[in-house]
Amino acid sequence: PDILEDLLIVDHLIVDAGKPSILDGRIMVGTMNRGGLAGAAFEMDDTFTAYTVERAAKNGLDAVKAMFRLDDTNPDSLKTLTGCAQAIDACVDHGIPMYLEPLPVERSDTGYRVTKTPEAMIRTVGVASGLGKSSLNTWIKIPYTERYNEVAASTSCPVLMLGGESTGDPMRVFEEFASGMTAGANVRGALVGRNVHHPGTHDPAAVASAIYGIVHDGVTPAEAGERLKTEHGRDLNSLAEVFQA
Repeated sequence: PDILEDLLIVDHLIVDAGKPSILDGRIMVGTMNRGGLAGAAFEMDDTFTAYTVERAAKNGLDAVKAMFRLDDTNPDSLKTLTGCAQAIDACVDHGIPMYLEPLPVERSDTGYRVTKTPEAMIRTVGVASGLGKSSLNTWIKIPYTERYNEVAASTSCPVLMLGGESTGDPMRVFEEFASGMTAGANVRGALVGRNVHHPGTHDPAAVASAIYGIVHDGVTPAEAGERLKTEHGRDLNSLAEVFQA
Protein backbone atom coordinates (compact mmCIF):
# COMPACT_ATOMS: atom_id res chain seq x y z
CA PRO A 1 0.00 0.00 0.00
CA ASP A 2 2.80 2.47 0.80
CA ILE A 3 4.23 2.48 -2.73
CA LEU A 4 0.81 2.85 -4.37
CA GLU A 5 -0.07 5.69 -2.03
CA ASP A 6 3.23 7.42 -2.79
CA LEU A 7 2.47 7.10 -6.50
CA LEU A 8 -1.00 8.56 -6.00
CA ILE A 9 0.50 11.54 -4.16
CA VAL A 10 3.06 12.14 -6.91
CA ASP A 11 0.39 11.76 -9.59
CA HIS A 12 -1.83 14.29 -7.82
CA LEU A 13 1.01 16.82 -7.75
CA ILE A 14 1.71 16.22 -11.45
CA VAL A 15 -1.93 16.68 -12.46
CA ASP A 16 -2.22 19.71 -10.17
CA ALA A 17 0.71 21.23 -12.08
CA GLY A 18 -1.22 20.86 -15.33
CA LYS A 19 0.67 17.81 -16.59
CA PRO A 20 -0.97 14.57 -17.80
CA SER A 21 -1.44 11.81 -15.25
CA ILE A 22 1.26 9.13 -15.10
CA LEU A 23 -1.28 6.58 -13.81
CA ASP A 24 -4.06 6.85 -16.39
CA GLY A 25 -4.29 3.63 -18.36
CA ARG A 26 -2.00 1.80 -15.95
CA ILE A 27 -2.77 -1.41 -14.07
CA MET A 28 -2.69 -0.92 -10.31
CA VAL A 29 -1.77 -4.10 -8.41
CA GLY A 30 -1.87 -4.47 -4.63
CA THR A 31 0.52 -6.82 -2.82
CA MET A 32 -1.14 -9.02 -0.21
CA ASN A 33 1.44 -10.89 1.87
CA ARG A 34 4.35 -8.94 3.36
CA GLY A 35 4.79 -10.74 6.70
CA GLY A 36 7.62 -13.13 5.80
CA LEU A 37 10.49 -10.95 6.95
CA ALA A 38 13.85 -12.09 5.59
CA GLY A 39 15.96 -13.77 8.25
CA ALA A 40 13.17 -13.95 10.83
CA ALA A 41 12.29 -17.24 12.53
CA PHE A 42 8.82 -16.94 10.98
CA GLU A 43 10.07 -16.05 7.48
CA MET A 44 8.30 -18.90 5.71
CA ASP A 45 4.98 -18.03 7.36
CA ASP A 46 4.47 -15.19 4.89
CA THR A 47 1.34 -13.78 6.50
CA PHE A 48 -1.08 -11.62 4.51
CA THR A 49 -0.40 -8.28 6.20
CA ALA A 50 -0.99 -5.84 3.32
CA TYR A 51 -3.99 -5.61 0.97
CA THR A 52 -6.97 -7.90 1.30
CA VAL A 53 -9.00 -8.72 -1.80
CA GLU A 54 -11.93 -6.82 -0.29
CA ARG A 55 -9.83 -3.68 0.30
CA ALA A 56 -8.32 -3.91 -3.18
CA ALA A 57 -11.80 -4.09 -4.68
CA LYS A 58 -13.01 -1.16 -2.58
CA ASN A 59 -9.99 0.93 -3.60
CA GLY A 60 -10.57 0.18 -7.28
CA LEU A 61 -7.33 -1.73 -7.84
CA ASP A 62 -7.08 -3.83 -10.98
CA ALA A 63 -5.48 -6.92 -9.45
CA VAL A 64 -3.70 -8.33 -6.41
CA LYS A 65 -0.42 -10.18 -6.08
CA ALA A 66 0.57 -12.94 -3.67
CA MET A 67 3.59 -15.20 -3.27
CA PHE A 68 4.42 -18.50 -1.66
CA ARG A 69 7.78 -20.16 -1.21
CA LEU A 70 7.71 -23.94 -1.15
CA ASP A 71 10.14 -25.66 1.22
CA ASP A 72 9.25 -29.30 1.81
CA THR A 73 11.09 -29.27 5.14
CA ASN A 74 9.27 -26.28 6.66
CA PRO A 75 5.63 -26.68 7.80
CA ASP A 76 5.13 -22.91 7.61
CA SER A 77 5.03 -23.24 3.81
CA LEU A 78 1.60 -24.83 4.21
CA LYS A 79 0.30 -21.77 6.09
CA THR A 80 1.22 -19.49 3.21
CA LEU A 81 -0.17 -21.97 0.67
CA THR A 82 -3.47 -21.95 2.55
CA GLY A 83 -3.51 -18.16 2.63
CA CYS A 84 -2.92 -18.03 -1.13
CA ALA A 85 -5.74 -20.51 -1.78
CA GLN A 86 -8.14 -18.45 0.34
CA ALA A 87 -7.08 -15.26 -1.47
CA ILE A 88 -7.68 -16.91 -4.85
CA ASP A 89 -11.17 -17.91 -3.70
CA ALA A 90 -11.86 -14.28 -2.76
CA CYS A 91 -10.54 -13.12 -6.14
CA VAL A 92 -12.98 -15.45 -7.89
CA ASP A 93 -15.85 -14.06 -5.80
CA HIS A 94 -14.88 -10.42 -6.53
CA GLY A 95 -13.82 -10.92 -10.15
CA ILE A 96 -10.30 -9.64 -9.50
CA PRO A 97 -7.19 -11.13 -11.18
CA MET A 98 -4.59 -12.77 -8.94
CA TYR A 99 -0.92 -12.62 -9.89
CA LEU A 100 0.52 -15.59 -8.01
CA GLU A 101 4.27 -16.02 -7.59
CA PRO A 102 5.26 -19.59 -6.67
CA LEU A 103 8.91 -20.10 -5.77
CA PRO A 104 10.67 -23.34 -4.82
CA VAL A 105 13.30 -22.56 -2.20
CA GLU A 106 15.96 -24.27 -0.15
CA ARG A 107 17.72 -23.25 3.01
CA SER A 108 21.37 -22.19 2.75
CA ASP A 109 23.94 -20.78 5.17
CA THR A 110 22.89 -17.26 4.14
CA GLY A 111 19.12 -17.82 4.15
CA TYR A 112 16.57 -19.07 1.66
CA ARG A 113 17.42 -19.10 -2.03
CA VAL A 114 15.23 -19.84 -5.03
CA THR A 115 15.83 -23.22 -6.66
CA LYS A 116 15.85 -22.20 -10.32
CA THR A 117 15.91 -25.64 -11.88
CA PRO A 118 13.26 -26.54 -14.45
CA GLU A 119 12.23 -29.59 -12.41
CA ALA A 120 11.67 -27.59 -9.21
CA MET A 121 9.83 -24.82 -11.04
CA ILE A 122 7.56 -27.25 -12.91
CA ARG A 123 6.56 -28.94 -9.66
CA THR A 124 5.88 -25.65 -7.87
CA VAL A 125 3.95 -24.17 -10.78
CA GLY A 126 1.79 -27.29 -10.75
CA VAL A 127 1.01 -26.68 -7.08
CA ALA A 128 0.17 -23.03 -7.78
CA SER A 129 -2.15 -23.86 -10.66
CA GLY A 130 -4.27 -26.10 -8.44
CA LEU A 131 -4.85 -23.63 -5.60
CA GLY A 132 -8.32 -22.25 -4.86
CA LYS A 133 -11.76 -23.14 -6.13
CA SER A 134 -11.01 -21.94 -9.67
CA SER A 135 -8.05 -20.80 -11.76
CA LEU A 136 -10.38 -18.43 -13.62
CA ASN A 137 -8.52 -15.26 -12.58
CA THR A 138 -5.08 -16.69 -11.78
CA TRP A 139 -1.94 -15.55 -13.57
CA ILE A 140 1.33 -17.30 -12.65
CA LYS A 141 4.55 -15.29 -12.17
CA ILE A 142 7.57 -17.42 -13.01
CA PRO A 143 11.27 -16.49 -12.94
CA TYR A 144 13.22 -17.27 -16.08
CA THR A 145 15.02 -20.63 -16.05
CA GLU A 146 16.57 -23.04 -18.50
CA ARG A 147 14.00 -24.98 -20.56
CA TYR A 148 11.51 -22.20 -19.95
CA ASN A 149 9.21 -23.66 -22.59
CA GLU A 150 8.73 -26.75 -20.41
CA VAL A 151 8.12 -24.63 -17.31
CA ALA A 152 5.50 -22.52 -19.11
CA ALA A 153 3.85 -25.64 -20.50
CA SER A 154 3.36 -27.02 -16.98
CA THR A 155 0.33 -24.73 -16.49
CA SER A 156 -2.68 -23.73 -18.55
CA CYS A 157 -2.76 -20.38 -16.71
CA PRO A 158 -1.33 -17.28 -18.38
CA VAL A 159 2.30 -16.70 -17.39
CA LEU A 160 4.12 -13.49 -16.52
CA MET A 161 7.90 -13.42 -16.24
CA LEU A 162 9.45 -11.91 -13.13
CA GLY A 163 12.86 -10.35 -12.84
CA GLY A 164 13.90 -11.61 -9.41
CA GLU A 165 16.61 -9.95 -7.36
CA SER A 166 17.99 -6.70 -8.71
CA THR A 167 21.42 -7.10 -10.28
CA GLY A 168 21.94 -3.61 -11.69
CA ASP A 169 22.37 -5.25 -15.11
CA PRO A 170 19.28 -4.63 -17.27
CA MET A 171 20.83 -6.34 -20.30
CA ARG A 172 20.68 -9.71 -18.54
CA VAL A 173 16.99 -9.14 -17.84
CA PHE A 174 16.40 -8.07 -21.45
CA GLU A 175 18.01 -11.25 -22.78
CA GLU A 176 16.01 -13.49 -20.45
CA PHE A 177 12.71 -11.78 -21.23
CA ALA A 178 13.29 -11.84 -24.98
CA SER A 179 13.94 -15.58 -24.78
CA GLY A 180 11.02 -16.15 -22.41
CA MET A 181 8.54 -14.41 -24.71
CA THR A 182 9.16 -17.14 -27.30
CA ALA A 183 8.64 -20.01 -24.82
CA GLY A 184 4.93 -20.54 -25.35
CA ALA A 185 1.61 -18.93 -26.22
CA ASN A 186 0.64 -18.60 -22.55
CA VAL A 187 3.69 -16.44 -21.76
CA ARG A 188 1.89 -13.11 -21.92
CA GLY A 189 4.35 -10.57 -20.57
CA ALA A 190 6.36 -9.52 -17.53
CA LEU A 191 5.64 -8.17 -14.08
CA VAL A 192 8.88 -6.66 -12.83
CA GLY A 193 9.67 -5.04 -9.50
CA ARG A 194 13.19 -4.46 -8.21
CA ASN A 195 14.90 -4.72 -11.59
CA VAL A 196 12.87 -1.67 -12.65
CA HIS A 197 12.66 0.48 -9.54
CA HIS A 198 16.19 -0.42 -8.33
CA PRO A 199 18.14 -0.83 -11.60
CA GLY A 200 21.54 0.32 -10.33
CA THR A 201 22.73 3.45 -12.14
CA HIS A 202 20.06 3.19 -14.82
CA ASP A 203 16.85 5.20 -15.18
CA PRO A 204 13.86 3.14 -13.94
CA ALA A 205 11.51 4.66 -16.55
CA ALA A 206 13.94 3.85 -19.36
CA VAL A 207 14.30 0.26 -18.11
CA ALA A 208 10.51 -0.10 -18.02
CA SER A 209 10.23 1.29 -21.55
CA ALA A 210 12.87 -1.14 -22.83
CA ILE A 211 11.05 -4.11 -21.27
CA TYR A 212 7.80 -2.83 -22.76
CA GLY A 213 9.50 -2.90 -26.15
CA ILE A 214 10.52 -6.54 -25.71
CA VAL A 215 7.06 -7.65 -24.60
CA HIS A 216 4.82 -5.57 -26.87
CA ASP A 217 6.97 -4.56 -29.84
CA GLY A 218 9.17 -7.63 -30.15
CA VAL A 219 12.42 -5.67 -30.03
CA THR A 220 15.68 -7.56 -29.56
CA PRO A 221 17.81 -7.26 -26.40
CA ALA A 222 20.26 -5.08 -28.34
CA GLU A 223 17.45 -2.77 -29.46
CA ALA A 224 16.16 -2.65 -25.90
CA GLY A 225 19.64 -1.63 -24.79
CA GLU A 226 19.64 1.23 -27.30
CA ARG A 227 16.22 2.35 -26.04
CA LEU A 228 17.63 2.30 -22.50
CA LYS A 229 20.41 4.69 -23.53
CA THR A 230 18.19 6.96 -25.61
CA GLU A 231 15.53 7.44 -22.94
CA HIS A 232 17.84 7.70 -19.93
CA GLY A 233 16.87 10.66 -17.75
CA ARG A 234 14.05 11.86 -20.00
CA ASP A 235 11.17 11.33 -17.60
CA LEU A 236 13.25 12.13 -14.53
CA ASN A 237 13.90 15.58 -15.95
CA SER A 238 10.22 16.17 -16.68
CA LEU A 239 9.34 15.13 -13.13
CA ALA A 240 11.95 17.51 -11.73
CA GLU A 241 10.36 20.35 -13.69
CA VAL A 242 7.03 19.70 -11.95
CA PHE A 243 8.50 19.88 -8.45
CA GLN A 244 10.72 22.86 -9.21
CA ALA A 245 7.86 24.90 -10.66
